[in-house]
Amino acid sequence: MALIAGTFTDNYSGSMAEAIENAFKSEWPHIMGIPAPATEAQMKLLCIAIAQGVIRHLVNHPEAFEIIVSIGDTSYPASLTIKHDGTLYT
Repeated sequence: MALIAGTFTDNYSGSMAEAIENAFKSEWPHIMGIPAPATEAQMKLLCIAIAQGVIRHLVNHPEAFEIIVSIGDTSYPASLTIKHDGTLYT
């Protein structure tokens, strides 16, 4: 599955932005002591911008992930490929 940031007009359902919004709403009552506010355009915009920024950062810095596969006592370096918007980034 590709990383899906989400946008206002497309791919919001199931996107990273929606997950960020859900996490925000889930944590809000624990911190603020009141129910989370209704989703408005500004909140959705913030969640979309955060998701897009995170994914761009991951795409631009795949070297930040060090993947090592170990079989028995032998370790092998592996590479990471990030799929975003139908494009594979290595």
